Amino acid sequence: MSKRTAILNAATRSFATRGFRETSTTELAQMTGSAEGTVFYHFESKEKLFLAVLEHVRCEFERDFVEYLERANVNPGVEMVDEAARFYLELAAEKEELFLLLHRSDAFELARVNDHCRKQLEAIFDCFVGVFERALIKGQQDGTIEAFPARNMALLIFTMVDGLVRLRDSCLYDPGAIYPDVLEACRKLVARRLPAE
Repeated sequence: MSKRTAILNAATRSFATRGFRETSTTELAQMTGSAEGTVFYHFESKEKLFLAVLEHVRCEFERDFVEYLERANVNPGVEMVDEAARFYLELAAEKEELFLLLHRSDAFELARVNDHCRKQLEAIFDCFVGVFERALIKGQQDGTIEAFPARNMALLIFTMVDGLVRLRDSCLYDPGAIYPDVLEACRKLVARRLPAE
């Protein structure tokens, strides 16, 4: 593993668990057996290191979702919404550290003043929401999902599903207890209602 990769991995862990402010370049250098100057050689500043971490996270999630879409079953759209929600929750469990990083306020605070950071975050969340949007559009085409603005409903469903991940990250509630209810709520929101006889 190159020093750059080692620093990037250590920074990802530290930013996710400790936050941007509490992560020091001195500690990152020690964690990777590098000189602090090596951190700055590869990334110039702690802010640029944070941006590199976000870019790495974006690329990883984009790859995960491309792979998911390639192997996703061609089911009715309403079932694809369920599959997308399950996949998102499985991904959040598998890559807990990356989701912790995204759920911290650090990235959003930086995005207010740094356009590059904002674009990275937008790309990550567009990737997430896009999977739900595709399923909704497919369902509208196959008649299993009501006609409504797919993007808006995708954002709503994403918010519900991501809320479970945030509950887990906060350690306040057991999201597993309401997981089936969230999936059922998503289905009820979007499923096409049959006309009354």
